[in-house]
Amino acid sequence: MFGVFLPILCLLFSKTLQEKYILNNQKCKIPDLEIMNKDVRDIILPKSYVPCNKTELLTHVTKNGTKFELHLRQDLFPQYSTQNITCCYSYVTRNGSVELPDVGISISPCVSFHEKIVLEQNIVKVVCRENNESVVYENVHVTIKPPKPLKNTSQQFSVLLLIIDSISRLNFHRTMPETANFLKKSNFVEMKAYSKVADNSFPNCLALLTGFSLNQSHPHCDGTKVGALDKCPIIWKDFRQHGYTTAYAEDSIVPTFNIKKKGFTDPPTDFYFKPYMEATQTLKTQFRHSIPSCSGPEGDSERILNLAKDFAITFKHNPSFGIFWMNTFSHDDVNDPFAMDVKVRDFFRDLDEAGILKESFVFLLSDHGIRYGSILETNSGWLEERTPLDMISVPAKFKREFGREYENLKQNSGKFTNPYDMFMTLQHILALGGVWHKVKPSQGCPNCVSLFDPIPDRSCQEAAIPFEWCPCFGRFKSLNKKIVSNAVNYTLAKAKETVFKLCKTDKFAFYLVSVSVSEPDHEKNKLLFVVFYLKRNTVLATVKFKDVVSEKSQFYFRFMFFYKLCESVDYV
Repeated sequence: MFGVFLPILCLLFSKTLQEKYILNNQKCKIPDLEIMNKDVRDIILPKSYVPCNKTELLTHVTKNGTKFELHLRQDLFPQYSTQNITCCYSYVTRNGSVELPDVGISISPCVSFHEKIVLEQNIVKVVCRENNESVVYENVHVTIKPPKPLKNTSQQFSVLLLIIDSISRLNFHRTMPETANFLKKSNFVEMKAYSKVADNSFPNCLALLTGFSLNQSHPHCDGTKVGALDKCPIIWKDFRQHGYTTAYAEDSIVPTFNIKKKGFTDPPTDFYFKPYMEATQTLKTQFRHSIPSCSGPEGDSERILNLAKDFAITFKHNPSFGIFWMNTFSHDDVNDPFAMDVKVRDFFRDLDEAGILKESFVFLLSDHGIRYGSILETNSGWLEERTPLDMISVPAKFKREFGREYENLKQNSGKFTNPYDMFMTLQHILALGGVWHKVKPSQGCPNCVSLFDPIPDRSCQEAAIPFEWCPCFGRFKSLNKKIVSNAVNYTLAKAKETVFKLCKTDKFAFYLVSVSVSEPDHEKNKLLFVVFYLKRNTVLATVKFKDVVSEKSQFYFRFMFFYKLCESVDYV
């Protein structure tokens, strides 16, 4: 058997007073890294907010009793053109195909209007032209109109989840300090050792909303088949069954339930904003990296924030469950969240002033940390990819009536938690809200519990987290490449085997960038973290081993641009 011994010196870690830990028990060690630690100081660069439109919006929607009115600001015409401006409106409806029922919209013929009209449908597109020719303004608006008059009779706890894609706990604090400080002052409980359970958005979303692992979900939620996601036991069905009004919105050009999937045949929630966001894609689009950031005169993420606020305020005194997911300002660049810090802070300030934080559960969370960029080549980036943001605001009524559960939540702030626990927590909220609901265990993690229950010390295996995503190996130390050349060469050989199987060629060359080794876990296993370059690709190798790197070790290779992998192996 081929084995490589790592020098004992490289495995010794000094426990100085400066080396703090979020968790440091027999089963899990998670370091408490500085927000601006040495790994990221040269990577983090603040960015300023850039508005999508330099002039005021020509159109807006107001509510008048039970009616919604579309207004045209003719007084702003001179800001758009010195020529004659005429405007018209169209209604937008969902109109998918048999094969792709969740993709496609219909836009009605455009009808001229002047000052205002009463809207007859929920989604409206406006186009304004100068001299009936070139477009000078276009926008899409959506209304949140309850299907029946609301009565202020709710005894249940409303739930609002705001998701910022691809942001770690650390990067949230470093790039969105205004928001972080406001949430701290507003008594949000931060889950400091919250970990993802899988690689990307969809499996982590499934864990959160169904309690399934990705493999377990296939019989119930196989999104590659038309109609399968409609049968998927997503938790919003439980809330809806108990009288909650439900909503889902996402700003991605290809949302989580549509990436290589068929999506939903029928709208899965009472308010399903995908047709609205799809309509905004018909507007002039500005891109940030590869993702649309502005659709017409408004930012995509700001549209999501406005939807979340309108939904929460509309159903303030009625039970509601809403998920509002933002991708565009955080997905591709670790620095992009700087630009939205004040906007997100103001969103939470508006919720607070409207009384939402006092009366509803409000979650701010992410699916995982950043998955692209040079930060992933660092030890800090390795940890941050695995430890997303999760902060929770608890309504005053819950604190009064369920004091023990609230104290448990605060105690669990420093415990090892994950999306399976969040699934149990959402069910617990429903069960404690005065309705009879049988809480189902998470099939992906039978040991996982609600955040309102005491959470014991546990390992990644007990928390159903695979070794490649396990954050419990403490601190990493960078190693001299020459000292561990044999271990690196063995890892490299395994990486070449993987590439050969995928690309059917051995014409490629790796360039070694860095090597790090972790502290030992409770079973004396360690992780070797190796970074390679492969032409236009970056390869991140995580190796779990005990004493030696050998055939018995576990290897995981993450190709940062997997879809371009075989394009990267055409040279020697």
